[in-house]
Amino acid sequence: MTVWHSARVSDTPDPDLSLAAPNLGGAVGIQAFDALSRRLRPALMRYFQRRTQSASDAEELVQELFLRLLRRADLFAIQNLDGYVFEAAANLARDRVRRQQARGGRHFDLDDIDAATDEPSPEQVVDGRKRLDLMLAALDSLPPRARTIVILRRFESLTYGQIADRLGISVSAVEKHMVRSMSALRAALATTAD
Repeated sequence: MTVWHSARVSDTPDPDLSLAAPNLGGAVGIQAFDALSRRLRPALMRYFQRRTQSASDAEELVQELFLRLLRRADLFAIQNLDGYVFEAAANLARDRVRRQQARGGRHFDLDDIDAATDEPSPEQVVDGRKRLDLMLAALDSLPPRARTIVILRRFESLTYGQIADRLGISVSAVEKHMVRSMSALRAALATTAD
């Protein structure tokens, strides 16, 4: 099994990765995947670490997620790739919880299980997807700098100071962008939900 690390120094593709990921389309695809991995790995590690409380479990989940992404033939054709990656991460975290619960040694009487509460209804799934689409559309409607600040704060959990340093602006400018952006997102979601 190939272990994917984001701190790759060489520009030459890993031959093991080429064998494990025939869907990436050669060296260009491997370099694009490497760039995606380097960019999203820190946020994914934080995401999984908050859910597992373990750095090693988080690392394992990040590795599993990247292996799943490698198998996706049309990965770079996905319009909102970051959103897809984090949705896949959420699914992977839920799957892990279910597996742990199944292995936890708890036994249930089948008569005590309410199947309707175990899985969301089709209506809930459709409603959730609509809300996600609305949120992504509202996020896409923000000016580029404001959108970047929201993503860094909400998805990568950076502090206002870290965002200010990264973007070369003041902390108060970051705060103003966040206030305006969150207000605009709430307004966009409120008008589309009616």
